[in-house]
Amino acid sequence: MDDFFATVEEYWPAGREDYHWHVLPGSEPLRDRILRPYLRITDHPGLAPTLPAFLHVTIHHLAPVSELTGSELDRIVGLVRERCADMAPFAVTVGRAEAWEHGVVCPVRPRFPLASLWRIATGAFRDATGDRFSVRPAVFHPHLSLTYAIRQVDPAPVRAWLADCEVPEIAIPVTKLALVAQQHDRLQITFRIVDEVHLTG
Repeated sequence: MDDFFATVEEYWPAGREDYHWHVLPGSEPLRDRILRPYLRITDHPGLAPTLPAFLHVTIHHLAPVSELTGSELDRIVGLVRERCADMAPFAVTVGRAEAWEHGVVCPVRPRFPLASLWRIATGAFRDATGDRFSVRPAVFHPHLSLTYAIRQVDPAPVRAWLADCEVPEIAIPVTKLALVAQQHDRLQITFRIVDEVHLTG
């Protein structure tokens, strides 16, 4: 596994707040159910564990906070709210953890209802800002990161431990989108919630 933060430094440097749309896994007990079975592996050397309060599924990485005007942000949120108005809450499944290229990750499925949120979020962003910013992720594959690699890590022992770890999959409700201002320090990702769009269809 390779250093995750080295891969994002060019477009999202340490210490800078960028807006993101997230799906958050809900209550503290639910976050604990997701993380607790993997505590041994999240302490593996070279892996930085995600703090429970900051577990998230990224829907869209927008732009630096300093580069969006208030009117642009209001338009983005308004369009997302309008386009989510007919969407009903739904559930997704947090799968068993896997060793990915840049950390230990739980795939989230099914993809299609979350991909609908991604299309809404990225479409609103394009309508409000044009082509000023790249769309990230360009290809949407929903997942929840339990750790981020902070240096090169041999994935073999991580994969061996995960293969022996019998952890049930967990269903989580998706009732809203959270707009957050998010930053990292090359060790942890943290964020503050700026706004929320509820699915009430």
